[in-house]
Amino acid sequence: MTGRPSRTAALCVAALAAAVLGGCSTDHHHRSTPSPSGPTVSAAPGPGGPTASPSASRKPTASPSPSATGYDNPQSVATAYVGAFVEQKWSDSGPRAYLDRIAPYATAAFVKKLRDGTGDRCDLACRGAKKRHVTVSADNIRTVIPEEAPRTPTKVWVQVTYMEHTSWDDGGDSAASAMNLELVKDQGKWLVDARMGAG
Repeated sequence: MTGRPSRTAALCVAALAAAVLGGCSTDHHHRSTPSPSGPTVSAAPGPGGPTASPSASRKPTASPSPSATGYDNPQSVATAYVGAFVEQKWSDSGPRAYLDRIAPYATAAFVKKLRDGTGDRCDLACRGAKKRHVTVSADNIRTVIPEEAPRTPTKVWVQVTYMEHTSWDDGGDSAASAMNLELVKDQGKWLVDARMGAG
């Protein structure tokens, strides 16, 4: 019977790691919003470069600054949005914390849609992530506007690829990810109005 507690502990750690890497809960922002209907755009990576290797001691990247974002360039806004969307800190108040981070880069209607579709309950897995100091961040963010993507003077689809890094007290992991964003020109600024992929 002495093997049972360590086996049980190992299974608990594995279950927690799976829950953390899969998201805090079904209410978590990465899993809560259905993909919008709209044109399908390939999620193939754009021009790439070397990617970072996983590191347990990796520090999360800083949140993008709205004042440093070029709102006249949809790719610049898409980059800032992805950094803010992916970022998750164990100290966040709850699953809706990301909404304040993405608000400068998204239309008010899109933020409202996400808020309405995202629960703010921090369940057992979420509390476990907080206890283990889980953080999630993105870097190596690359954007491209595919030639075949629908585009008008006030609407464009941007393909985004990035490395998503998850770290916790005694470990970490990284994975390549991608999403497609629809940006619209709103009061002279490009803003995200829909998302497909990565959640």
